[in-house]
Amino acid sequence: MMDTIIVLLVVGLVARTFSFEACSENLYPPIWRTVNANGVSQGGSVLIGEDKESGCVCREFPASYSFCFGRDTCRSFPKNVRINTNNFQLKSSQITTIKPGSFGNFTHLEALSFEGNYNLTRVVKRSFVNMTMLKLLSISHNPNFKTLEEGCFDGLDNLERLYLVKNAFVTLSEVTSALRTLPKLIKVVLSENNFKTIKREFDVMRDSPLQELDLVLCQIENMEPGAFNSLTNLTALRLGENNFNSTTITRVVEEAVKHVPLRSLNLYSVGLRKNTAKELLRAIGNSNITILCLARNQFEEITSEMFPKMPNLEVLDLRSVLALNITNDAFVGLPKLNTLLLNDNKLASIPEGVLLEQLRCLDLQQNSGNRFSSSYFSIYGEKFTNMKNLQQLNLSFNAVHAIYNSSFFGLGSLTVLGLKNATIYHIANGAFAMLSKLVFLNLENNIFLKNHPSTLEDGLLEGLDNLRVLLLGGCGIKFIGKDANPFKTLKKLTHLGLERNQMTTLPNFEVLVNLRTLDLSENGLHPWYHPVLDKNYHLVDVAVSNNRIAYLTTAMIQDFSNLKKLDLRNNPFTCDCSFSWNNKKLMRLIDNQSVFCAFPDSTTSLTVKEFIEQNPRCQHLTLVVPLVILFLCLIVILFLIYHFRWHLRYWLFLTRLYLSRNRKIRNNSNANAYTNYMYDAFVSYSSEDRNFVIRLVTMLENYSPFIKLCVYERDFEIGSMISESVLESVAKSRKTLLVISDSYAKSQWCRWESQIAEHHRIFFQNENGEYVDDSLILIKLGPVSESHLTPTLKYLLKTRIYLQWSGEEKKQKVFWEKLRAALAPPSEINENTYL
Repeated sequence: MMDTIIVLLVVGLVARTFSFEACSENLYPPIWRTVNANGVSQGGSVLIGEDKESGCVCREFPASYSFCFGRDTCRSFPKNVRINTNNFQLKSSQITTIKPGSFGNFTHLEALSFEGNYNLTRVVKRSFVNMTMLKLLSISHNPNFKTLEEGCFDGLDNLERLYLVKNAFVTLSEVTSALRTLPKLIKVVLSENNFKTIKREFDVMRDSPLQELDLVLCQIENMEPGAFNSLTNLTALRLGENNFNSTTITRVVEEAVKHVPLRSLNLYSVGLRKNTAKELLRAIGNSNITILCLARNQFEEITSEMFPKMPNLEVLDLRSVLALNITNDAFVGLPKLNTLLLNDNKLASIPEGVLLEQLRCLDLQQNSGNRFSSSYFSIYGEKFTNMKNLQQLNLSFNAVHAIYNSSFFGLGSLTVLGLKNATIYHIANGAFAMLSKLVFLNLENNIFLKNHPSTLEDGLLEGLDNLRVLLLGGCGIKFIGKDANPFKTLKKLTHLGLERNQMTTLPNFEVLVNLRTLDLSENGLHPWYHPVLDKNYHLVDVAVSNNRIAYLTTAMIQDFSNLKKLDLRNNPFTCDCSFSWNNKKLMRLIDNQSVFCAFPDSTTSLTVKEFIEQNPRCQHLTLVVPLVILFLCLIVILFLIYHFRWHLRYWLFLTRLYLSRNRKIRNNSNANAYTNYMYDAFVSYSSEDRNFVIRLVTMLENYSPFIKLCVYERDFEIGSMISESVLESVAKSRKTLLVISDSYAKSQWCRWESQIAEHHRIFFQNENGEYVDDSLILIKLGPVSESHLTPTLKYLLKTRIYLQWSGEEKKQKVFWEKLRAALAPPSEINENTYL
């Protein structure tokens, strides 16, 4: 699964480096979504319908291409099915002839393929009239198709590419006669047809705009020297896998370069050897050819004698030529050579002769050395010191063994590095630090974590600040540290491949701020409960197939909420109503995937989508579960509020008092008279003053006016919390009586009670705008040490008039009278009485 942008990024890089097919396909990131020959992404298809008139069944890949088929039923081109895409394919039909009117409903197409039709034999004149928008046409792999009537392509005024691959053509002249009417044709592929002899059949196409011609695997034995001379715009000729000898192709090249602007010549697997290729290579050296493919020929030793001076050659393909040795001066006659492909040969190490300063692409992958003795394809030391222009290096499928800090010294311009399956046991921290321009790194299927705790080290990717694509599939990674995150410097990374590892949990990928695609398939991942992708705002494509995910958590759904593509296939999903399978956006992401249920057994034959459709009650469960949870939370909150109601009232009193004192709120001008109190006064005292309190209770409760007091030793409920009982009693008492003594001032519990009493009643505003409070009454028993007084007690003794207890009997009488007057209910005394 590779996002299209990433593919274009790397392909664009290659295109800028050289105009060849590829340095090596293994240098590219893996294409997660299959791409067909026309570059169209293949995701899940949807059924368009069945055309009853033609018998064809048609499907569509939305926004990509459509196709119809029917090996036993499709008798003609569909006419009653609407094709919405610009790319259409017809496969495996019973159609025998393409004729006028066949494509009446397809005039909007830009690409058309008619492939794999066993009964097709011919294309009739003017079959494609009105298809003026068509740019690509493929009529290939039809084993009985051998007739093109002259004028059959009339009307294809904008056709640029024509593929006629592996049909039954034996006469080239019949094909060329049909091609001469195409005014914009630039590429023709006639590969895998049986032509045997090439004469001057292309003369009818004189001055054609044709630039590329493919005649690969056509069993060609003979060619006239001037066979291609009439193609005056031809720049690329591919003749690989044919049976002609070196003399034949030498004469063709010698003639062609005089009349044709040939730039690319492909002689793949035509039986050339070192001794038989000298004349051919000399002819190429005297031409303007810049791209030469000699792959799958036989050149065991490559020396300067093999390659004469070739001043124009830029790209040389020597893949699979059985090369055992390359001398130091092998390419001295190729001053413009910038791309050298040497993969799949017998080289035991990197030859000094290939380390050319002017190279921009070097492919050395899959060199086996001597099969009877193991050796390492060592890059120890500063081998690449002089290769300052190298942009792409591929060492994949070699026994590299280890990468050191000096291994890539000198490669300051490198942008693509392939080390897939390179048998790497060790990578030094900082080994890539000097590759500051690297945008693509492939480390797949290496075992460099074997001697480590199965995690990437912090400094492994140091210096790769411009890296866009990182492939770490199959490296045995079990976990990735969160504190020492190896990805922390990869701010520009857009694709990360972690497939085929042993990860069961995921780190947070938030450091990868530009990540767009992420492959986590074929690990051992379980459901995760905390978001790990919610900070990756650019992420659009994630693969988590072939893991151990049994259900989707809320965190996972949150991580997937902004994706455009998601692969969930081959996970052991439990299909019941416990999980949010009916999430609409999620279901759209997996709509065209076969995401099957694994448990319970009754659902194993169903996809998740089918399970949801068969169990509509599950569609409402996601509303029920949150409501139940909300209800339970509400019950708990109400219980806590009730249980701690007096504590909450106390803190509410403190808040209101603070706001009142700072004039943030204004209270009623007059205090309301309360008549529903349980006690006239709550008595706060020290246990050491118990004798006085006993006398206090006797004097006040047994004589008129009868005062009801709350005393904790008598009135508190046994087993209740003291703090809660104090708060409740203060709230139920009209006044609070503080019996202050030195013992009281020293007691921590009494201090707390005094604080409650002082804050319990907010200050009411009288008619003069003053804040007063008569709910607090103070009795002072003897002297109180200044050092024992808290700020609250100091404040109360200084700001309020208090009753002083005296041992004299006369003063005690006045004391009790004043105290009764202060504690008496409002109905029994004048409400303006104050101490």
